[in-house]
Amino acid sequence: MNYGDWLYGVREEWLDNTALVDANDGRRFSYRELQAAARALAGHLRALGYGPGDVIATHLYNGAEAVIAHLSIQYAGGTSCLLDPLVTPQGLAYYLQDSDARCLLTHLDADKLHGAGDSAAVADPIRVLSAAQIADLWARPPDSALAEPHKFGEDDVAAIFYTSGTTSQPKGVMLSPRSFRSLFRIFIRSCYTYTPEDSLLCFVPFSHGYGSKAIFLPCVHFGAKLVMLRSFQPYKVAELVAQEKITHLFGVPSHYQQLLRRDELIAPLRNLKAAFTAAALIKLETAQEWQEKVGFCLDEGYGLIETCTGVAFRLRSLPERLGHMGGYPDDLVEIEIVDEENRILPANQRGEIAVRGPSVMLGYLNRPEETARALSGGWFHTGDMGYKDERGELFLTGRIKDVINIAGIKVAPVEIEAALNEHPAVIESAVVGVPDETYGEVVQAFVQAPVDAGINERALVLYLQKKLMSFQVPKRITFVEAMPRNNMGKIDKNALRDGRADRD
Repeated sequence: MNYGDWLYGVREEWLDNTALVDANDGRRFSYRELQAAARALAGHLRALGYGPGDVIATHLYNGAEAVIAHLSIQYAGGTSCLLDPLVTPQGLAYYLQDSDARCLLTHLDADKLHGAGDSAAVADPIRVLSAAQIADLWARPPDSALAEPHKFGEDDVAAIFYTSGTTSQPKGVMLSPRSFRSLFRIFIRSCYTYTPEDSLLCFVPFSHGYGSKAIFLPCVHFGAKLVMLRSFQPYKVAELVAQEKITHLFGVPSHYQQLLRRDELIAPLRNLKAAFTAAALIKLETAQEWQEKVGFCLDEGYGLIETCTGVAFRLRSLPERLGHMGGYPDDLVEIEIVDEENRILPANQRGEIAVRGPSVMLGYLNRPEETARALSGGWFHTGDMGYKDERGELFLTGRIKDVINIAGIKVAPVEIEAALNEHPAVIESAVVGVPDETYGEVVQAFVQAPVDAGINERALVLYLQKKLMSFQVPKRITFVEAMPRNNMGKIDKNALRDGRADRD
């Protein structure tokens, strides 16, 4: 099997339909043209000496280059290592060395990356190809074309994605064709199927599993159109929804919050069939406001790159409470809640979310001990806390490492954030634990609120004292202009702890 099989297996009658639109510069590719471009670039990669088993890293913004590069690497039998395009030149060295990449396809200047001597961001013998060079290669036929995509074994390492590395060095997650196939089956069973008339807008990073797996694979299988936008821009999104007749929108909660703040953008959104959010918990207020203004519910899903993205989904309904992720196809993936002894817990008891099934990763690259811990007992231990109710619906309550330990009492930040977010003056909040000599840790909250809202720390503390237990009430509340975020739109709590977002 090959990741590219989804593209090369499309129906004959779809080949002249639009497959890909690069909204950054207007380039358009039919399915036939996308097949030809990926096949040509794969031939050039083989001519350069890269073949099955070679790791080729991509470092590209959303656009035609990102899609075609990944497809061509897979076609040639290479292992795609998809790196976030925001990784700096200095930061590339870690990923290239850790993955043992032989080639880098990047949006940066190839000559400058090689540089001179110790100043080089990318060391020889790693070849660097720029985005312009990539486009030039796929536009001309290779000396020796590859007739068929390479056939991977079901458990071969076909792609490497790196974890965010907020608490340790980023780890390479190894995914196989079996993972891709399983994710596809889960998604079309529990989330969406499409028609050739559908158009999907992707502004979440293609370098993450959300873009390159959960969005792209089902889109191509059903002959739909993928519109790629380099980054989220509210007015551009509304323009593309109208211009490209977008039917399905994908984002993270902060994207939908920004769209809802601009009343003039609501009308085009009402023409969508569906909108999906993942990667962070959606506020109840945001979900309700979307339904009221746009006219349908925001869909939500749960997954990690270690599970090849989505495993649980809530569709066409409002969340019952914060963190309501919905159900899952239990014949395709298993989800249980376990305690510290890895015992499965009954309904409504909180513990760690564990996942088992063919979509789960092969392991962490070059990290056998961490792999053994993460896959203990045949289950992937997600590090997320949650519970299942009597129906088997999944509820997410936060990360284990985010849990605040106050003199032995475990406090979940998500509960405090939910209480803060109910205040009419609070736009968004984030809660962390900070060291304390007496209690070990205490609660600190960061709050985004309008400067003219007339809210202060004392007023919020009094408000929370009516909603929370005394030890849950923050010892300090810091107001910020905006929440710092990573490239996926998640709040960067490390930046908050480091004081990189203070207003007061």
